[in-house]
Amino acid sequence: MAAEAAWAAGCAASAHERGRLKKLGIIVEMYGARHLGSLYCHASIGRVIDRLATRAEQAVLCLPVQDAAPDATRDYRLQAANVRLVPQPFYRSSFQALWHLAGIAGAYGRTCRAAEHIFVRGMLPFVGVFYLLAWMCGCRVCHWIVGDPVGSLRSHRRAGWLKDHLFLLYAWQERLLARLGRRLTGGAFVCNGEALASIYRSPRTVAAVSSTLTEEEFFVRADTCQSPAVRILFVGFIRPEKGLEYLIEAVALLPAGRPWELVLVGPRDQYPDYVAGLDGIARRLGVGHRIRWTGYVPYGPQMFRWLHESDVLVLPSVSEGTPRILLEARANSLPVVATRVGGVPTSVTDGADGLLVPPKDPAALARAVGRIIEDGRLRQSLIASGLQTARHMTLDRFVEAVVQQL
Repeated sequence: MAAEAAWAAGCAASAHERGRLKKLGIIVEMYGARHLGSLYCHASIGRVIDRLATRAEQAVLCLPVQDAAPDATRDYRLQAANVRLVPQPFYRSSFQALWHLAGIAGAYGRTCRAAEHIFVRGMLPFVGVFYLLAWMCGCRVCHWIVGDPVGSLRSHRRAGWLKDHLFLLYAWQERLLARLGRRLTGGAFVCNGEALASIYRSPRTVAAVSSTLTEEEFFVRADTCQSPAVRILFVGFIRPEKGLEYLIEAVALLPAGRPWELVLVGPRDQYPDYVAGLDGIARRLGVGHRIRWTGYVPYGPQMFRWLHESDVLVLPSVSEGTPRILLEARANSLPVVATRVGGVPTSVTDGADGLLVPPKDPAALARAVGRIIEDGRLRQSLIASGLQTARHMTLDRFVEAVVQQL
């Protein structure tokens, strides 16, 4: 529980000592939608924006914006009344952003001139341009590093040898420019997990566990696996770094005595070749009829229903930051099994509030899931400890760590 203690200690300053930010800029690489006078974005950043805005007198939000009805994944409507929008040209990927250099740089510049402090989410396109503008405007920067594109690109093939290596080169230069920019501005990094913090190490680097949870959303129960059939749950985007082929192979190894169902929650249209391969594995192993694909499920009551009605959550990733679903599952009294990659060990303590296994190891995954199903005392202990961990890693704790750095 060392990570919990460090996290709590880092958030111990009183509200009086923390004070209130005057002019806060928030720059995000995830796109949003502007529709009927409201701004929509993904809940994973929208909740953070709203909570950060309460800690500032004025907030300026800069993100790619599409003037259209929000799509299924942009279902969170921003609530904060003190947020002024500085729109970037619309793009969905760093490649698309290359065609909008002038517009994006202009939006960065307007945000930096309007703010004293800048919070950045993720790896921005033209991150070197942003840091140069922030330095010229004298802004204090806190950069939230959410993932490791270099690690993800090296973990598997995506688009062929040439494109993969071009993407990898781009990711390397982003990492380098962010580190140089932090040094230039005297800024801070808040990294999802110790592994990312070691990559972006500096005198002002903090390892954290990002969260969108509030205390009011916890669901407390003493045990799971009480029905005749066990429901095994995965939640996330269906893409290669999630390692779902190893999960499908793992459930095929579970003992035949206890019926099970695998529910895969997440959009499966981004990597059709990968999804087709998963379907092929399931057919070959004879378990396709026991796998349910739900598609995208919005954050909130619909997502929580799956967490409430499942027995164990499994995250078989080969590359990760500190995935929010591990916190969300434990806050909903689900025992978790995850792979020991990226920032996952910062979030989960093996044997205390979850079970960790090596990546790309279906047999180890199957053994861990089997232990949770069969060992009631272990399962109940993981649930109780998981709830305790989640209470130390709520949205308010994460936002407090960011504000301290700003």
